[in-house]
Amino acid sequence: MKWLAYLQLLRLPAVFTAWADILAAHFVVTGDALQPVTLLWLLLSTSCLYWAGMVLNDCFDLPIDRRERPERPLPSGRIALRHAWLLGWVLLACGVAAAGLAGSRPLLIAVLLAAAVVAYDGWLKNHRIGPAAMGLCRYLNWLLGLSVVPLGPASFAIALPAFLYVTALTVLSRTEVTAADRRPVLLTGAGILASAASILGLLLAGTLAQPWALLALAVAVGLVIRDLQRTWVDFTPPRIRVAMRHLILGIVVLDAILVAAAGHWWGAVAVLLLLVPGRLLSRAIAVT
Repeated sequence: MKWLAYLQLLRLPAVFTAWADILAAHFVVTGDALQPVTLLWLLLSTSCLYWAGMVLNDCFDLPIDRRERPERPLPSGRIALRHAWLLGWVLLACGVAAAGLAGSRPLLIAVLLAAAVVAYDGWLKNHRIGPAAMGLCRYLNWLLGLSVVPLGPASFAIALPAFLYVTALTVLSRTEVTAADRRPVLLTGAGILASAASILGLLLAGTLAQPWALLALAVAVGLVIRDLQRTWVDFTPPRIRVAMRHLILGIVVLDAILVAAAGHWWGAVAVLLLLVPGRLLSRAIAVT
């Protein structure tokens, strides 16, 4: 089924993590004064940019995927490479254009995000700084959501937990095929703890105002560490893929905690509900 191949190419379930970033950032900076039209443009923008990143990633990685992941849509021949290239670049352009309809600040952030996506997919992914480059993409996605208001020091600080978290999970993702070295499990765990510590720092600095969110943070960190412990014991590609699925969807949880820490509990619930379609779709379509 051609449509299923395209959904697999787009990694459809993972787009809800990009939505979570935008929604969380929007709730944090607007509170009860939501801007629905702007929010819709930003959700469209992040969707297109995220999907562009997934498609272009597989286009650049085709020689590797032919050896390591022959079941994917491109190496299996279910989607022609030229069609994928065209789709990726069109989605990238649409993502930037949609942000432009939301305003000049979102447009600037979207241009930077598009450049970061292409740089990661095309050149930086296999470099030592690859995980940080992926974290930068997620950081810019948060800034895209925050850009409905002028960006200041607090804006750049509040996106830091997402940068640390995604950088950490990307370290583990590099072992997904070979499972040759357990050390990335420890590095990922350290990165998750650093992300949690940055939220504590934001609370102590007064950037976030609701300390009760630390209870939810403690529970979430405990679940992640337990999952990583299981991955350490059963360090095999299937188990790593399970951990990666949990970590990627865990971005939604992280975003909800940040909204709660900003004092918007109903917004946190709204963000957390994105786990439902993400988890349901991830049973049929891989997120990595």
